[in-house]
Amino acid sequence: MTSAFIIDGQQRITTVNLLLAALADYARSHQDQGNELQFSCEKLKSEYLIDSCREGEGHYRLCLSQGDRDTYRSIIHHLEDPKASIMGESHRLIDNLCWFSHQLEDMKDPNSVWAGLRRLEVVSISLTQGQDDPQAIFESMNSTGKELSTADLVRNYVLMRQPLEMQGKLYEDHWRRIEIALGVDVYDDVFDDFLHDWLAIINAPRPVPARDVYQFFKDYATNNGYDNDGQIVGLLDQMIKFAGYYSRIASSSGEDPEIDRLLGRIHALNMSVINPLLMTLLDDYQEGDGLFSRSDFVSMLKLLESYLFRRIACQISSNGLNRFSLSVIARLRQIKEDGSPGYRQAFEAALLGGDGTSHRMPDDNEFRQTLLSRDFYPFSRCYYMLTTLENAHHPKNPIDFSSGSLTIEHILPQNALAHEQWRQMLGADCERVFAEHVNKLGNLTLTAYNSELSDGLFEAKQRRIVGGYQNEYLFISHGLGDAKTWNAESIEARTRLLADEALTVWPMPKIDRATIDKYQSDKQAKISAKTVSLHMLGASGLLKPGDQLESLSRKYEASALITEEMMIKVSDEREFDSPSSAASHVLKLAGASSSSINGWTFWGRGGISLDDLRSRYRVSQGDMESLDRSKLRAMFWDGFVDFCKARNDFMAAFGSAFTRADHTRYLLSFGSPVSGCNLAGLIGIRDGYATVEFLFHDPVQYADFLEQKSQVESDLSGQEGDLDWDDQDVDKKSRHLTLTRHTDYKQDQWDDVYLWLADALLKMKGVSKYVR
Repeated sequence: MTSAFIIDGQQRITTVNLLLAALADYARSHQDQGNELQFSCEKLKSEYLIDSCREGEGHYRLCLSQGDRDTYRSIIHHLEDPKASIMGESHRLIDNLCWFSHQLEDMKDPNSVWAGLRRLEVVSISLTQGQDDPQAIFESMNSTGKELSTADLVRNYVLMRQPLEMQGKLYEDHWRRIEIALGVDVYDDVFDDFLHDWLAIINAPRPVPARDVYQFFKDYATNNGYDNDGQIVGLLDQMIKFAGYYSRIASSSGEDPEIDRLLGRIHALNMSVINPLLMTLLDDYQEGDGLFSRSDFVSMLKLLESYLFRRIACQISSNGLNRFSLSVIARLRQIKEDGSPGYRQAFEAALLGGDGTSHRMPDDNEFRQTLLSRDFYPFSRCYYMLTTLENAHHPKNPIDFSSGSLTIEHILPQNALAHEQWRQMLGADCERVFAEHVNKLGNLTLTAYNSELSDGLFEAKQRRIVGGYQNEYLFISHGLGDAKTWNAESIEARTRLLADEALTVWPMPKIDRATIDKYQSDKQAKISAKTVSLHMLGASGLLKPGDQLESLSRKYEASALITEEMMIKVSDEREFDSPSSAASHVLKLAGASSSSINGWTFWGRGGISLDDLRSRYRVSQGDMESLDRSKLRAMFWDGFVDFCKARNDFMAAFGSAFTRADHTRYLLSFGSPVSGCNLAGLIGIRDGYATVEFLFHDPVQYADFLEQKSQVESDLSGQEGDLDWDDQDVDKKSRHLTLTRHTDYKQDQWDDVYLWLADALLKMKGVSKYVR
């Protein structure tokens, strides 16, 4: 029997096999029905479920992936030996088998199920390895049926593009780890959200539309060269790492109790739009090689929790929070890539500097007024608020409220007006007082005895032996046992007390305006709209495995190697996927007082910095906006110089003086063709123009040249572009004749611009013969 991989239909085939197993078990346990059954356990086993002549994996006619394999095999073993137990971690298989078994037991005629199975029509399409593209066929499957999940598409994209002998190992050693990290039982439910959040980090500050997640994933894999031989492992390792972060955010299952408590509290706010930001913070903390300290991380998590809760409590819309969090990610990434200090300060400036915008953080006054005035019982985060207030009194041993044994208790009961004693306690205007105060913060507490306290009178609630306020151990209920009465004044006093506590539990740190301005995005260099990684440089051919890197710093000598996985391996064999992390590590080894450094400018290959290679890549992708103008102009002029050096006619006309000029300006001088004049090339990358300029310092000389206008224009007539003459009497120190062409500065157009500029400069130099 020849083995084959199933591209599409795994779930349906598995379901059918489970039904066959249930039928086989039914037939074995109902042998007393004799000839009434049209199927037997032995027939179903031998013809559909096992190959009795083979051992090992070949014994099973269907083999599942690792997560379900052991459970499925135990089901088959149980059919072969009833004493063998059904076991394993795949509850889905067991639950489905049990459901089928129960349905068969309740049926009058199980033969109808067997008859139905025999009428199934199966369409099988076989593919030839090396000729057919299984992924393309898989993506086109179910085009008229249920849409394929992103998890299925991505898993098969990763595995099917690899040789058959590698697919099993990739699944076992890598993809399975993603499933385990996300949680085997919830993997199908959370994978799509995880993938979107991970890709959102990569694409920040631009969002990734949910409908484009799979296409973006494929583009990312291709652009980074992960679809090349042997590189897919690097992509899977990234996914494994971030799947761990995603799981830690949801489960608070790390190794640092304080950080995990903060992550758990943030998760309880149910603001999943900030998960990419949390994943970024976790990655930069664990992989940033000292980018910020643990105390910084704790401080940032506390600020993020305060920022979110204050906004939620004050009912500020979360619209736009997704884009804002992506802009914060991009800003922090820029800090990291530049090797600049101030990661925590940049984070604080982003969250605290939004006054007057949709992403502002409510100040103490606004937050306190909300706490004093809002009805909090209908508030969806009310339980989170009360439990967090309580645990503020237990910083070292917080109470675990996850069991749900404690619930929200109304001190003044919701049914208080049905009792005369409560009405008397509230006063003559009891109905108004009740309506205004029953759901206020000061009237809410936590108890494990909600049903026992219920609508009881205040004194009875105080004195109750079990759960009474006089015996309550929760700090949040302190003072209730000693209160003489419970009315509007009591509720308002406790509301003020809890509001004051809330200001310390969810604080707003102080940060000076100068710091905010320093780190605000419009005060910084423009944030790149596209992250460039070492993998991208490798995929483009600008960098390749085996390339030697050297330090471009005069103070710190260092060398490194680009590995097969496009990592930077430094002298002590440590590997980094970030140039700045690698450079920072080198500085630490050298005993530098500060390890903050921009690794993109620190490392070079053959005298060319990684930053220059990164800029070349961005230009090749048409990404002009994220580049510094002077850097882009330098790249253009350097390329033009190389272009001109290969033209003998140009070098003979202009020599080489221009090659030593400042190449960062928009203008490059090509010398004085005649005394009193200057010839220059100008580029306007943003406005899309290239110009050759003939400049006259002497107005009289220009007037004489203007008399030759018709001849000059005749000589220049064959050159593309718009010719423009200054008026003779223009009120300025110099006069100009310019030839301008509108152009596109995408890098694949640069050679065309170079050719035009060189020809135009030569022709403009030629008309200098008309200058007297």
